[in-house]
Amino acid sequence: MNDTGHPEAEAWHEAGHAVVAHLLGGRVRELTLEAEEEHLEGRASIEWRGLDASALAVVSGQVALGGPLAELLFRGDDSLDDPELLSTWEQDWSEVERCARVVEANAALRARLIRTWIDRVQGLLADDRVEERIARVADALDAHGTLDEELFESSLVD
Repeated sequence: MNDTGHPEAEAWHEAGHAVVAHLLGGRVRELTLEAEEEHLEGRASIEWRGLDASALAVVSGQVALGGPLAELLFRGDDSLDDPELLSTWEQDWSEVERCARVVEANAALRARLIRTWIDRVQGLLADDRVEERIARVADALDAHGTLDEELFESSLVD
């Protein structure tokens, strides 16, 4: 999650993680804005089935990108070039890098892999229907603070 202090942006951020996970085949068990640990504010509990370590790293890396990229969408920005903004997503970026290391040992190829993941997630978020889903989940999350699996699923539909 970011620490920019805009509650709606935070809800979009967490909703982005969850909706991307859902689109990639994950089961979202819980989504919350509530702080669990001092350094970890919002979180999504996602269940994955039938994936080996490499496949799990691929989807987890993309889910980690889903939050920051959804937040950029909310803010009307699509650039990952602002160092100040990027620093607010340190946890997410660390997860992306960890996942990429599982998949690719070579640093240059790993950078290309991450770029591919960014492009894929941005492609998902470019779909108006996906943006609408993120907005609905963010609204529900903003209203409730925490969504269980049932509330998450119901917020995805019109």
